[in-house]
Amino acid sequence: MPVDEAGRRVSAALTALGLRAELVDAGDGRDPTAWRCRLFGGEGDVSPVACGMGKGRPDEARVGALFEAVEHYLTGPAGFDPTAVRSVPPAALATGPLQGDACALLLTGTPGGRMACMRYHPLGGPALPRTHTEALVPLFLSAPWYVEIGAAPLRELAGDDCDYAHLMRYSCNSGSAVGVTAAEALLHAVNEAIERDALSLLLIRAFLGGDGFRPRLIDPRTLPHGLARAYATAEELTESTVHLLDITSDLDVPTMLAYTAPTSRHPHRRGGGTSLDPAYAVWRALTELVQTTLGESLPHSGAAVRGDLTGLAAHPALLACGRFDLTGALREAHMVPFPRAAAAAGPPGSQLREVTAMLAARGHPAYHRMVRVLPCGVTAVHVIVPDLERFMLIIDGNLVLPGRRGLAAATGRVSESMPPNWQPHQ
Repeated sequence: MPVDEAGRRVSAALTALGLRAELVDAGDGRDPTAWRCRLFGGEGDVSPVACGMGKGRPDEARVGALFEAVEHYLTGPAGFDPTAVRSVPPAALATGPLQGDACALLLTGTPGGRMACMRYHPLGGPALPRTHTEALVPLFLSAPWYVEIGAAPLRELAGDDCDYAHLMRYSCNSGSAVGVTAAEALLHAVNEAIERDALSLLLIRAFLGGDGFRPRLIDPRTLPHGLARAYATAEELTESTVHLLDITSDLDVPTMLAYTAPTSRHPHRRGGGTSLDPAYAVWRALTELVQTTLGESLPHSGAAVRGDLTGLAAHPALLACGRFDLTGALREAHMVPFPRAAAAAGPPGSQLREVTAMLAARGHPAYHRMVRVLPCGVTAVHVIVPDLERFMLIIDGNLVLPGRRGLAAATGRVSESMPPNWQPHQ
């Protein structure tokens, strides 16, 4: 959909929600750039109800910032409906779709008798096996705000009496998305789940999988003009060498990572992108790195805050994952040319069908729930692919472990890297 029409849709969404937007160009006229958006509930309000950032060409970055702020609003506490919750014993969730998840063992021992869950439906329709029907997914997995101290009244409304002290580290909003249509939102959400899985597998193979890891490094000299310009902008802003890695996993959906190594002055920086079109995946990775860098010095940007790694200090292998220093591995990198797409990717609906079919064919069915559909068509969703990894949370200082898929990626050597007598609740 053209940027102008998307802008009109998101403006209609703000009107329907009774919100006003405050926008700032964080890039001071650069192209590509990043914009910051803060949403307010009324003329007299001084505290924003949601924030977001957008990236890319100036017009798309501005509209993207609006959409991300709307996403955070609709999927945050303001959109919580306790009547949609189904509460079940946490131990009952450790089987079924979540049995391969890293938090499954913790679920079996979580204090409390009722955990708030949301109903998810298979994404992919009749092509999925009959065994893949409705799934119950704990709300905390997709809603970090739900496990915060201030959300206790919301948990009480939902009849949730669980103690999330050990589970909250596995909570993230990965798989949340908003779009001008349901298909667009779902495609963004599925691609994000695939991207985070690929980043997680990269961390596991680089730092927990033993010797022999060789990243695939795209030769920047082979980038076409538009991507080369974005690459140059990223290097200018970061004042570092930008390493563009192809981190596509066994799922075969092109996934790229734009990365700068940590220095004595700042942690690593990164941007990721996933798309059936490799060029668009590269574009998203480079522009997200631009957004990340610009957001560091911009107050109230809504950008993710880099976590404190001191909680990992007692576990050297996990600390290495958290620091995410690929300097040594990059010396052994396999240089590859920019991957050319055989054909342009189709509209969101056809891409969504293709990606979900690829996941299902590899034994990874996707599930979704519609969070909110506004009269203008703007739609917020959440997608979960239970088998995919979220180990990338370690980068934010969360003491997490890989799930079943991550353990397999480490070729059985993860246990050798863990501390003696390791327990997942430590």
